[in-house]
Amino acid sequence: MKRGWQNWFQEKRFAARWQQAKAAAQSTPMAGYYDALLPTDNLLEDTPLIALDFESDGLKEDAQLLEAGWVAVDGGAVKLGSARRLRIRAGNKLQGSAVVIHRITDDAAAEGQSERDVLETLLADLKGSAILAHAAIIEQAFLNAACLRCFGAPFVGRFICTMQLEDRWFPKERTADGFRLGKLRAQYGLPYYRAHDGLTDAMACAELFLAQCARLRTENLMMEDVLMRG
Repeated sequence: MKRGWQNWFQEKRFAARWQQAKAAAQSTPMAGYYDALLPTDNLLEDTPLIALDFESDGLKEDAQLLEAGWVAVDGGAVKLGSARRLRIRAGNKLQGSAVVIHRITDDAAAEGQSERDVLETLLADLKGSAILAHAAIIEQAFLNAACLRCFGAPFVGRFICTMQLEDRWFPKERTADGFRLGKLRAQYGLPYYRAHDGLTDAMACAELFLAQCARLRTENLMMEDVLMRG
């Protein structure tokens, strides 16, 4: 019962934010995205999901986005034919410390598409879907900041966080890096993927999510059971 009240209040708060964002997005390329509010009482197996990952020049909310990778998850399977990786053109010289991590050089970043064009492509695929990410609060902040930059309207969406689900469903003592995507995948017997590539990380997150759901062994999971809290 307590969880039900928490869900009710969270949904009321989300609906208010959605309506405010929808009003701000009128007459912008974001308007179509806000035409489809995904309900939370859907069965998870019937809900379209998009696993998403950004590569950026740093972790601050206003960092330059350099790459977006995403792939659809539908019917309990990763849909490889939907996979997209789009490079985003950088407006400023990249930080050397970040280049070591994401391996996107200044020359490579200069050849990308505009952030606005990439966002328009991404928003079309996100319409009517929940967004799946590891440490999803980061993707949430990046996407919101980018939409404000490009369209003057905030981004509000349904997010599922595999890191949060791991802690919620399978709590235990962990090392300081115990929630890293690669480390969690290894615990599920999933193969090693080289990190810090937008599409590869999105696919890695999608596979981890399916493994988590399988380990939970709960039938008829609802959307509200997996949504990011807080």
